[in-house]
Amino acid sequence: MGASGLGLAGGALLVVFGVGGLRQVFGIWVRPLEAEFAADRAAVALVAALSLLAFGLGQPLAGRLVDVHGPRLIVPGAVLFAGLGAIGASQAGTLWQFALMFVMVTSLAYAGAANATIAAAVVQRFVRRQGLIFGIISAGAPLGQLLLAPLGALAIAAVGWRSTMAGFGLGLLLLVLPVAWWLLGRSPAPPRVVTPGLAGVYRAAFRQRPFVLLFGAYFLCGMTTLGLVHTHLVPYAADVGLPDVLGAQVLGLLGLANVFGLIGAGQAADRWGSRRPLIAAYGVRAFALLWLATATDELALVLFALVFGLTDMATVPLSAKAAAELFGSRMIGALMGLLVVAHQLGSAVGSYLAGLGYDLLGGYPPVIVVGVGLSLLATLFAVALEPRRRAADTPAVAAATT
Repeated sequence: MGASGLGLAGGALLVVFGVGGLRQVFGIWVRPLEAEFAADRAAVALVAALSLLAFGLGQPLAGRLVDVHGPRLIVPGAVLFAGLGAIGASQAGTLWQFALMFVMVTSLAYAGAANATIAAAVVQRFVRRQGLIFGIISAGAPLGQLLLAPLGALAIAAVGWRSTMAGFGLGLLLLVLPVAWWLLGRSPAPPRVVTPGLAGVYRAAFRQRPFVLLFGAYFLCGMTTLGLVHTHLVPYAADVGLPDVLGAQVLGLLGLANVFGLIGAGQAADRWGSRRPLIAAYGVRAFALLWLATATDELALVLFALVFGLTDMATVPLSAKAAAELFGSRMIGALMGLLVVAHQLGSAVGSYLAGLGYDLLGGYPPVIVVGVGLSLLATLFAVALEPRRRAADTPAVAAATT
């Protein structure tokens, strides 16, 4: 890895740390937003769901732009608008104003510094150990979560949620944006090659049965991770008697476990491919959620966070590896964007339905049991994935590229 490669990897890691970390701590805002705007859990969960959906829908275009032009403008621009959006959301006077700013600005900006764009940048710059490098860079998000979740909870308790969110946004502008511009803004554009448009990529993708299974598994992945756990773990901890700060620390600990899960998954993808590690990740996740459904004290939640965190984001490099196995690297940004749409659709559905289930059923345990079943179904999808030669070598994709 040359100096330019180290610069790109380091810049991407910092961006994912700041932007990805902030994206993954929505749970610390749930109870303050309820109190500020006299809203119920389902209403705040709907805001989280729309945020997750906007984040997902923005990634196919962002990934495609990086496929064609590289990360030099897309990623720094994403940091800029994420920071401005967070500051704007902190000044909202009503819940719908908060939702409008947080969803349409902040969450769409998150899409420019996420899985699709980072995966495209990695495969453009690095030939060897792509899974490991992608896993290390992706680990920036849980590292950010590890720091920002408890820091945010402490700051909310001290100065309120508005000042805390504005401070996070200002941190993106003053600390992350200059480094992103310096290290990624100067990266060269990728070589020009003939690639299909978005419509051609998606037609080719959905003609491949393994990709359809991967798409379905990633939808279920979103329901059980960002939708269920990341949005509702902190309020669930409060329901069983833990202070908000301690619940946020558990969420941060989950982020720490994610670091090891991502790096391990990247190594596993480079060594064994995608299928067997995906089966293991979804299977262990089902077990962890079953444990969470009966967790009623701090130790049980800590153990859940450690086990679940090993599988939480591990599916990111594994799914990127599966897409590259099917289609090669030239369309990976657009393909990861499509997979993230599935993931964030699942996240949005899972976030809202978990909040609605909480209001209707009077608690989280029945909702979490449903999450166990969804994880088992994702495991079956991974079992059904069959090793195939790259779809880039098949007539379906060859026709799409002409």
